[in-house]
Amino acid sequence: MSKLCKEFSLSATVKNISRFVDEEIYYTDTEERFNIPWRMCIAKCDDEFSLGLKCEKNNWDNREWSIETDWTMKLVSHNGKSLMESKKFTFNNSNIFDGGLNTSWDLLESDYVVDDSVVVEAHVKIIKITDLPCDEDEDSKTFLLSSTVRNISSIEEGDDYYTETTIRHNIPWRMQIKRDDGFFGLFLRCEKEDCEDPGKSWSIELDYELRLVSLNGQSLTFSDSDLFIYPSGEGFQKFMRWDDMEEKYMVNGSIIIEARGKITSLEESDDESSSENEEDDSSESHSENDSSSDNLEDEFSECVINVGGQNYTVKKQ
Repeated sequence: MSKLCKEFSLSATVKNISRFVDEEIYYTDTEERFNIPWRMCIAKCDDEFSLGLKCEKNNWDNREWSIETDWTMKLVSHNGKSLMESKKFTFNNSNIFDGGLNTSWDLLESDYVVDDSVVVEAHVKIIKITDLPCDEDEDSKTFLLSSTVRNISSIEEGDDYYTETTIRHNIPWRMQIKRDDGFFGLFLRCEKEDCEDPGKSWSIELDYELRLVSLNGQSLTFSDSDLFIYPSGEGFQKFMRWDDMEEKYMVNGSIIIEARGKITSLEESDDESSSENEEDDSSESHSENDSSSDNLEDEFSECVINVGGQNYTVKKQ
């Protein structure tokens, strides 16, 4: 544990404000301050503008951490006007995002947008950092999927791309990319079959994190929790703009997508439920582009992103 008072600032110009649609989220590039990665977030929801701060400290390490802060979010216009909001907030394993500055979208456009752009700032004072190891849960059912997607631009508007199905804890999973209405959508799919016997059923409660990774070091993650009761996909329809993905994350036509999951509850009404604790072996199926490994799945923590009180989970596909 350490007690300190360290300060830093982030600043970014966000362009193309007029093209934002409802439930769209935009993240600035990650910037490291005091060995901790930070970024700002803009969201439009129900004609409201929200500006928040996200701490991207690794939640996959087997550690309990918290960062107590005082921060001020600031919306700045080239015409001299500004809007500020200050508060105290503690970032930790279970909450890595805080939204603070909110105003109407109409006010944003009329008073702060110049040349279709706005300037956003975050001024942060770190009061205290706690970072301690925690006991490992030996019964935790966690997994990692990772796949390199080549020729990503060949996916046409309205099309879907699926990775190969991979077995984790005797459950088939795969990832899905959807190009729709100019957005890059990313989903985790559970492909466990429906029970043919109407008297039998299954359910899987899952904490999961979806991650877009660039070979140049940039990454973006969204997290949520969902209940799977039939073969379906859960994730984020508006993960980011497709052209932003190509500009910021595509290298030599390729991107990397990852999914981490933690099964918090698994129930089945038939006798097959006892097999869920068996080790995965030759039953696993891998894509040639899939670098998934259960050796990398030991620890995982999840945080639900909430911007201005709005949950950005998409509907099942």
